[in-house]
Amino acid sequence: MSLLKTTFKFSLPEDKAQWRVVVNELFANKGGQQFVVTRNGALIFDQTFEASANALSTVRELHLPEHDLKFEFGAISMMKYGLVVARDNDVVWRSTDKPFRTANKFDAILEKVESLSEGEISEEKQAMLDRQKKLRPSIFIDICFGVLFFFVAREFGLVTAALTGACATLVLFAVQPFVKWDLLGGFAVFGVVMSLISAGIAWGFQDDLAVKLRGTWMALIGAGFGLYDAFILNGGYLGKRMAMYMEGIGKLNPKRASLALVGSTLILMGIDTPLAFILTTDQWIWYNSVFDMFIAIPIVLGCMYWAREKPIPNKPDA
Repeated sequence: MSLLKTTFKFSLPEDKAQWRVVVNELFANKGGQQFVVTRNGALIFDQTFEASANALSTVRELHLPEHDLKFEFGAISMMKYGLVVARDNDVVWRSTDKPFRTANKFDAILEKVESLSEGEISEEKQAMLDRQKKLRPSIFIDICFGVLFFFVAREFGLVTAALTGACATLVLFAVQPFVKWDLLGGFAVFGVVMSLISAGIAWGFQDDLAVKLRGTWMALIGAGFGLYDAFILNGGYLGKRMAMYMEGIGKLNPKRASLALVGSTLILMGIDTPLAFILTTDQWIWYNSVFDMFIAIPIVLGCMYWAREKPIPNKPDA
């Protein structure tokens, strides 16, 4: 299968015939390059060469009846290719004066994607994929909790929705020891405590505004837990688990991950608290169940990028 086809037309010194070179990049099986050469419309060369590993330009020597030619074909830019024709080591025609591209970071990314598509996955990468696979049940449960809160809140009110969420969390906590899946994402104890506090706020105040503001109180309490985890436990609980769940963006420092969690929580609190007063109850339910996620995800990811392990600089030789 050919996904890239480039055609060049030219004439050579002392040979006014019309030359045509078609290069097909082949991606089926192991790939390769097919060179098709015609002279005045007559086919004089058609051969497929094996793919060149990690090369952005290739040199092909073609022994033709009229000339022995050397074709150098390669990338000029991200989407444009060029051809240089030489005879007896002298360049006799070129499609462009621009130099061929050299490898950059984008090419390294493509190489990684290519290796994954070919099944070449390192043991470390496979271990990470296995860990992420184990997290899928907890992600599914998070989605179900959001849907449950939305419909219960719409039908029976915010207080009932908060209490229902706490009860559902307790049920999951009770079921967790008897199943092989991680139902609570590893934050089982922390999740139950926070759910009970949330339910306590809802039960104690029995007021929609209080329920809408419970995010503010929960953020302050959660930030307190995060600071305790960062400075007393050195990231041993919350930070350690965040490092595991967010390892797709790189290796996280547990202590910094705890601090990042605190930072993202307080930023979201600064956004959500004014909205609790501005939005009606129905508007707030939609925001809390749907739109809040699109705000929270980039903020949390940005903070977690900050929490990544810093590379140790190479020390100069003494």
